[in-house]
Amino acid sequence: MALRYGLILNHLTDDPDDYMGLVTDNDTITTEQIVEHMIGKGSTVTKAEALSVIEEFNYAVVDAVANGNNVNTELFKVYPSLSGVFVNDQDSFDKSRHSIRLNLNAGKRLAEAIANIELRKVELSLPQPVIQRFTDLKTKTINESFSPGQIASVKGALLKFDEEDDKQGIFFIAADSSETRLSNMVKKKPSELLFSGSKA
Repeated sequence: MALRYGLILNHLTDDPDDYMGLVTDNDTITTEQIVEHMIGKGSTVTKAEALSVIEEFNYAVVDAVANGNNVNTELFKVYPSLSGVFVNDQDSFDKSRHSIRLNLNAGKRLAEAIANIELRKVELSLPQPVIQRFTDLKTKTINESFSPGQIASVKGALLKFDEEDDKQGIFFIAADSSETRLSNMVKKKPSELLFSGSKA
């Protein structure tokens, strides 16, 4: 299999003829499929044994992170950091103003796998909005949380929409799948949307 990608206009540069690559329509492999692949290669480990070991590994990683540790494996590196503004050197962590974030990077073996990825260029059939970065302008955090009632920025491509159409816009989707449409737009351009947290 190859990594499929297409090209779309890049609205984040000054050159109107610039394009950017967009990865598209690639398969997602689950833990069970990975185990099936292991067994298919002649492993003496059974599927049940493999799933049990993976679950124990997952538990150990989660436990290590929950105890505030960095985790460094051949596949990935995880380390915690803090976001939010501390008003002075006497300030302390406050869940209403600060948050803990997890940073995830490829480990040595995954990084080496990049060199083996084959690419296949495909035509993108329909233009779709592309979100590249979400920024909470109050906390300055990127691709994390959103401060209710504050201004946030979404950058990407093909983001402009018709505000008169209730099916278009910016929606927050809750855990129960309920949708909240935001209506207070501050800026609306193909490459960036600025909005506050007011509901429609």
